[in-house]
Amino acid sequence: MKRTVVMLLLFLFVFCGEDGPEIKVQYWAFGGVPNMMKWAKERVASFNAQHQDIQVIQSQKSWNMIRELLYTNFSTGTGPDVMRVHANYAAEFGEAGFYYPINNFPDFEEVKNWYQPNLIDACRYKDNYYGLPGSGIGFVLVCNKDMFDREGIAPPKTWSEFRKAAKRLTKDVDNDGVIDQYGLVLLGGDRGGFSYRLAPFVYKAGGTFLSDDLSKVTFDSPEGLSALKLFVDMYQQDKSITPGFLAYTISEINDLFCSDKVAMSIEGPWFNGIVQEKSPGKQFYTVPVPVPDHRIDHYETAPTLQDMIMVAISANSKNLDTAWEFTKYLRNEEADMNWVRIDMGGFPTTLKAIHSTEEKAFPAFDVYINELKHAKPWPAHPKMIYIVRNVIAPYGQKAIIGELSPEEAWAKAAKEAQDTIEGEK
Repeated sequence: MKRTVVMLLLFLFVFCGEDGPEIKVQYWAFGGVPNMMKWAKERVASFNAQHQDIQVIQSQKSWNMIRELLYTNFSTGTGPDVMRVHANYAAEFGEAGFYYPINNFPDFEEVKNWYQPNLIDACRYKDNYYGLPGSGIGFVLVCNKDMFDREGIAPPKTWSEFRKAAKRLTKDVDNDGVIDQYGLVLLGGDRGGFSYRLAPFVYKAGGTFLSDDLSKVTFDSPEGLSALKLFVDMYQQDKSITPGFLAYTISEINDLFCSDKVAMSIEGPWFNGIVQEKSPGKQFYTVPVPVPDHRIDHYETAPTLQDMIMVAISANSKNLDTAWEFTKYLRNEEADMNWVRIDMGGFPTTLKAIHSTEEKAFPAFDVYINELKHAKPWPAHPKMIYIVRNVIAPYGQKAIIGELSPEEAWAKAAKEAQDTIEGEK
């Protein structure tokens, strides 16, 4: 009997008394290229090894499901403690009270000084910061080197050069009477992705999307209209944009680019990795998005669209201080140097890494860093991403394919966007 009691107590101690680390932190990593996902797992393992009383549990999630998964979980009081997400959601989720204002942590000002100011400001909404910059993304123009070199032309800097290059590179290669090579491809199958390709041209033209006080829609300005008209003319008059673009996702764009069926696309730093995976050794020129001819003096300083990734903390987390320590570990200066040494589909955001003299693993590193220096994010309005996906994209596409004139499309889009901002939609 005594032996039975001893064995029972031993069993309870071994199997029931040990629950593992005292603190558990759920980390949801949305999206990322393979190199980044591999590095993130190693970083999490390193943090866990250094903190025996803490266990960070990482879950990889679909990039396209950020909004749906977080709203579903946050509205029921569940979800992750820490998450890798779009900085664009700082306004929407911050306003809803789902993200914790990290400027409440005592050492925030010290941490803030790690970063290039305009990049950490992309994680801000009103007076609060809702995350640390994860990796910087600026949209650029990628040009198929083989196709440009065969024609003996250089990557375009102005809109007129852009239009001429696209038209010249649109041709019937095999002389069967059918065009089988196009100058430009657009990502039309992803409405958000489409707007992200149009926005750089609006910014390069000197346009904006909302007024400084975020109360008035401004993308229907002459500058914004000129950007839309550029694509309309290229599609309808020059026939230099792939006719099937409305159905294209990034997979189709990559296929066309790698097979020399298209010469140009508006992309970000993820493009190098997916091209090399499909067509190892494939070369392309990476240059700033062209500017209107009269703005050629601003070619290297006119803003493109900035698309920031950030690491945010849930306001519902029961382990805020631990979540903050882990977030800093993911995004401190030492960690950020990996965006210099490895192609992770994004760029460093700390001043130390940006100005590092180490050899850079990513091609066109300096081009991206310069673009990020001047880049602008979408306006920090809680309803802006809804407008990007559900207003700007569909009306922009209707204009390009001729269902509406550019003027009609932008007038209707501006009215619907303004109603959305004012809460009438």
